[in-house]
Amino acid sequence: MGRSGLNALLRRLYLAAGELHPGVMLALLLVHMTLGWLLLGWAGEEALARPVDYAYWYLTTATTIGYGDLSPKSDGGRMIAALFVMPGAVALFTAALARFFAGVAGRWRRRRQGMGDYSEVDGLVVIVGYDRERTPRMIAEITADARAAEIVLVAVDALEVDDPTYRFVHAASLTAPADLRRAGVANASRVVVYAASDAETLAATLAVTALNEGGHVVCFLRDPDTARLLNAHCPAVEVVLTPTVELVVKALSDPGSSRFIAQLASHTDEGATLYATRASGEGDFDGHAARLRAQGAVLVATCAPGDPCPRFDLQAPVRAGDRLFYVAKARVAA
Repeated sequence: MGRSGLNALLRRLYLAAGELHPGVMLALLLVHMTLGWLLLGWAGEEALARPVDYAYWYLTTATTIGYGDLSPKSDGGRMIAALFVMPGAVALFTAALARFFAGVAGRWRRRRQGMGDYSEVDGLVVIVGYDRERTPRMIAEITADARAAEIVLVAVDALEVDDPTYRFVHAASLTAPADLRRAGVANASRVVVYAASDAETLAATLAVTALNEGGHVVCFLRDPDTARLLNAHCPAVEVVLTPTVELVVKALSDPGSSRFIAQLASHTDEGATLYATRASGEGDFDGHAARLRAQGAVLVATCAPGDPCPRFDLQAPVRAGDRLFYVAKARVAA
């Protein structure tokens, strides 16, 4: 190794020591422990000659606990302990604690600022996009559901999140694959996309479906033409048009219906709510309705896999795997 290589190595060691690198801390601890053991052995401290006894005494000294059952007996051993072992052990222990708590605080601060990584977590509910009024209500509805899972919010806004009900990921854009992966989109069980504009929602939904293959993706759109375009390219995505003109007209035609529909869609109200489950076996509508009614639920519609809309045909057969829509105060088993 030439002089330039040696200088580079010494510089790296100096920087690592200045940053309290774990490897450097461990090396300093081992060197200090070994030197202390050798010096105490030279001073004739037989009670600390066994490595296990010495390690026990060293750690109790470093943590300032000092039980007193083991200690140097000779004058030389006591001076070595007072001038070399104790100052070094306490300093190394304090530095290790400072390093540990600094790391914990740093991770907490990064998560609060949206720099956390949830890519290894399965079954998340990911909300892509942030609206000051709608998103908190959406989180409250998801949390109130019996199937509530850990929630991750992806937003381009610099939010200071201190809410235990969800995690926050700060993204450069709602279509950035790296940020979506960091939010756990690839392994999420459910994803909701609601951006500031339909164009942004459309782009974010396409980015989500490129990463997530097995989860249920729902997006909120305002323009029916954009909804048709998305359904043409991603038929598995469930599109919700908001605000819906149909609800307004329904409220005009049947007074009180808008409040009833809102109750069916809400998990936070005390009344009954609309749920969906899978049929566990074949049968007819009446048979499945009777089984659900026995559990306090009312069957209202069925939907076969691949059908775009639920059907209200009471004569249609129900096959295993069909989706059953029912109204109940709580979710029931399949």
